[in-house]
Amino acid sequence: MAGLVCACTSGAAHAGDVYVSYANGSGATYASQPLDSTYTLLLRDEAASTHAAAPAALPKESADMRKRREGLEPLIRETAARYGLEPALVRAIAHVESRFNTNAVSPAGAAGIMQLMPGTAKRYGAVSRHDPAQNLDAGARYFKDLLGQYAGNIALALAAYNAGERNVERHAKRVPPFRETMLYVPEVLTRYESYRRADLATPQLPPQQ
Repeated sequence: MAGLVCACTSGAAHAGDVYVSYANGSGATYASQPLDSTYTLLLRDEAASTHAAAPAALPKESADMRKRREGLEPLIRETAARYGLEPALVRAIAHVESRFNTNAVSPAGAAGIMQLMPGTAKRYGAVSRHDPAQNLDAGARYFKDLLGQYAGNIALALAAYNAGERNVERHAKRVPPFRETMLYVPEVLTRYESYRRADLATPQLPPQQ
């Protein structure tokens, strides 16, 4: 999982900040905090830095969101296993994309748990974007393809999932300088790390065949 770095410890950085390092010689590595002296601030989360009282940690999920997540958990784990992805990663994308709301629709027209655009849904065979099984399957398969396209770099795959592959290519295979995307990437990485730690602390039964 090259290019994946997520620091979730407390500090001066805010959850929406994006830092970048080119020290590894194989491309950019992104993090939500500077992990060493090679990391420089790429984007400051202005909303967090403007308000001194803003929490450094991401908001906790509501009771309703937790109920939706728990209801989808067997399907998330089954879908993740099908495509060789960590359930925590699929869960993190679904969390940030829709808050696990199967009926979610964005102003741009993306729909469902993984917020599929019509073209992506058609490309991956999701006839009903609001059907959780079809939506999760198409979204996970698309993200798996993006990981392959970007040599396992999760940060770039997330950027492409949010902003589109063309925009990542136009910016020399770096996270495009769009505010939404540059806040989206570290948020998903942070959620991923949080869910990953929770999964390690509470081992899950394998998905039923």
